[in-house]
Amino acid sequence: MAAHLGTESEGRELLAPLTPASPAPARTAATFETVRGLADPDCYSFRATDGRYLRHSSFQLRLDPDQGTVLFRRDATFCTQEGTASGSVALESHNFPGYLLRHLDDQLWVDQSDGSTRFQSDSSFVVRPPLG
Repeated sequence: MAAHLGTESEGRELLAPLTPASPAPARTAATFETVRGLADPDCYSFRATDGRYLRHSSFQLRLDPDQGTVLFRRDATFCTQEGTASGSVALESHNFPGYLLRHLDDQLWVDQSDGSTRFQSDSSFVVRPPLG
């Protein structure tokens, strides 16, 4: 199942389930363009259709416009590793080596592995085509 980011009143991004039957604006919001990493061209950054980037701040993922700072570029850059599920990838924070992107309780975080099966599952992502 795909998911999209929705914003809570506090500005945090939440994951919500998404299917091909979901409204077009939600499907569009779930689509990210993968671009060369802002801090490292061998890694990746993810740009939303409105131009904002997926980045972490205080270890929580959010969508923000490019602030043009070194910190922002590092926060918005993720390097791929092989995920634990077949055909999946794990995304390591560029500026926090060893910290992986993971979903937890309907939110996205950058966190250090605790070695658990749950963490491995929560930090493995399958790349899919846009829902259109």
